[in-house]
Amino acid sequence: MEIVQLKKGQMLAQKNNPVKDWYIIQEGTIIQKNDFVETELGINSIIGILEQDFFICDYIAKTDCVLIMFACSGVSDLKHFLEKEAKMRTLFLRTAMNQRFQQFKIYDRLYRSANKFSAYVDKAFQDYQSYVINNRFENQNSPDLSSFQPLNVTHALQQWEIDSCASLMTNCIGEYMKIYTSDDKLTVGAIMEASAQMHRVMQGISQMIDFFGINREHLLSDRKRDLFHAYIALYVFLKRNNKDTAEIEKKISDMLKFAKSLGIYNLSLIKSCIQEFEDAKTIEVVEEEEAEEQEGPSSDLEFILDYAGFIGEEKDNLLKDFTEYSKCYTKIQRDKDANKLRKQINNEFYEIYKKCFFRAVNDRNIPATVEMYLNFGYMDGAFLEEEKINGLFSITTHMELVSSEHVFTIFNWLKAVYRGDKEPSKNEFDLDFEHYLIEEYKQGNIKKEDIDRIKTKPEERTVFEIDNMFKTVNRLTYGNISSFNAILTDTDMFNDPGSMLITRNKLYEAVNLIRGVDFSAYYRPIYANNLPELFQHETLMQEILPDIILMPNAGSKGMMWQETASIKNDTPARFMLPIFATCDINDEIIELTARYRWELCRKIQGPRWNDIREHSLTSDYYDYLQFYKKNHDLSQDAKEQIKSSLTRAKNSFREVFVRDYLNWIKYESKGGFRLNKFVRNIVFEYCPFAKEIRSKLEDSPMFSNAIHKFNVNNAKSLKRLTALYDKYSKDGGTITPELKENISYYEL
Repeated sequence: MEIVQLKKGQMLAQKNNPVKDWYIIQEGTIIQKNDFVETELGINSIIGILEQDFFICDYIAKTDCVLIMFACSGVSDLKHFLEKEAKMRTLFLRTAMNQRFQQFKIYDRLYRSANKFSAYVDKAFQDYQSYVINNRFENQNSPDLSSFQPLNVTHALQQWEIDSCASLMTNCIGEYMKIYTSDDKLTVGAIMEASAQMHRVMQGISQMIDFFGINREHLLSDRKRDLFHAYIALYVFLKRNNKDTAEIEKKISDMLKFAKSLGIYNLSLIKSCIQEFEDAKTIEVVEEEEAEEQEGPSSDLEFILDYAGFIGEEKDNLLKDFTEYSKCYTKIQRDKDANKLRKQINNEFYEIYKKCFFRAVNDRNIPATVEMYLNFGYMDGAFLEEEKINGLFSITTHMELVSSEHVFTIFNWLKAVYRGDKEPSKNEFDLDFEHYLIEEYKQGNIKKEDIDRIKTKPEERTVFEIDNMFKTVNRLTYGNISSFNAILTDTDMFNDPGSMLITRNKLYEAVNLIRGVDFSAYYRPIYANNLPELFQHETLMQEILPDIILMPNAGSKGMMWQETASIKNDTPARFMLPIFATCDINDEIIELTARYRWELCRKIQGPRWNDIREHSLTSDYYDYLQFYKKNHDLSQDAKEQIKSSLTRAKNSFREVFVRDYLNWIKYESKGGFRLNKFVRNIVFEYCPFAKEIRSKLEDSPMFSNAIHKFNVNNAKSLKRLTALYDKYSKDGGTITPELKENISYYEL
């Protein structure tokens, strides 16, 4: 055990980080945060107990804190700890019961709030429609609930579970504790049972948070297409026409109170809406002055063109092209003229995009229509039906669903490139921006002194990213290159946007699924130059999660574009996916990870990537596939299967590995044997299973030798590092987070 001290506001654990340790709070308070749901954890609370492989919440110190930390990533670690620390059994079990009860109450409150919210929105909308009809009120911005997502909690908690837990904590916790602390197996079982229930409950809570995140803007939002603003418009109409407003005034007042009571809205939004209501009350009954209305844009496309700065003949020509294309975009497979126009429209799409981007990148109030274009590829209602447009509009109010430290929409990614936070990607010829400029200089297109100036100019970096990465990857992730539409259309969006959207949570679930099986998937050996002399010849294992960039299309294919962001090995890989998926996200992420593993190995090994004298994933696989026909240990059936695999992969050894890795993650990890023994041994050596899976499979004759060999080698590495760390600590050195992560790698 180890004492950990935190200052107020310091992060203890971050969502989606692997669970390697549990913590017991000795002093202070920790906030368990999951979006707008926050729970205070006090003395004796255990952090890590409701997680499994990865943290599903953020944990932040509300006050200065003191915690006890101990290594725990599963049942075996917990059992070992409680066997050594028998006096902790009662504390652990009581805390587990208390925290489970606390999570159950949060779930119950949220579930009731979600149902109440659905019923309230439905009733308010029905009443609004009646008021509109009765008062002959025409509102151009009437609310549309067609994109309202119903509550669907797959990780549900049953009412009997809540009642049983409440009764236990209220009536017989003493007797329960006496029985279950009498035997360590009962204790561990009860704690892990409570932990599993809490994990399920927290997943259900996350689903309800997503429900509120998608739907809350239907009641209240700053986009003005919600029920609150519809009622305000109705209220103003009635007041100006000297009609009775008492009933509507009460409705609006009750709506604001209800919205505030939910706790799902930003307080600044609530205050802004209250002020709008107060301003509406001051409107006098006067005759409206006649004013000549200025003619505005007649369509979303024209609005986007105006925003981008197109005028005159250039604007008219673009409007003409897109109008013509809107009449034939469904015929591109069979009409040569329509297909020719498609290619022209695709080119125009990116030219418009550039102009829109360079205005929007410094615009604090980007119009929703422009946001829909920049993030999703939407251009006009002539290509997409109204219900789906409303769905896109709904998503723009909650872009946090598709944004995080490692998840970017294409617009957010280009902003990061523009601001210098991210380096431009390589082009399809594997040249990064700097080497591209060097090639331009060699060809006489630019002067040598211009290279340094151009590579630091934001506009040049962004144009390179759009012209090289964006144009290419957008087409590839679409899935069908010959019929690629840069514009989002009904032919691609066959379902509502909310259900097709690839959210950050879906991506993290897919990535964590892999990390839970292949624990070393995103770890790399890093040579650190700033370490003490004792570690100068050590390579540190460091986990570097990929950046995932969402292309503005409804597509079916992912791309592993770069295994690192630069020549340095400590930079994230770049995975590309469509923002609206017509494919299985989990399978796509598994395949991208397989390609990433292969290409990273090639990069690390350099020219010897296929040299069998230098054992590595790629060289061993290369040797196996190159000479499988001469391998007398392979049966004829196995050789036929390998031949078939090579044919399907078009003789790409990498793609054969990708299919094997997919089987490794989905089936072999569960004891479903899909690979021959040679492949199994190679993959296990370089992509070993996590500790929990190894313990389940160690008695299997298919894995026993490989697991035993791995465990022996791992134990040797851990023993050597432990001795090295102990010597360093005794000499007064501090174990940095990087060093701690390195030794934790050998405990996974």
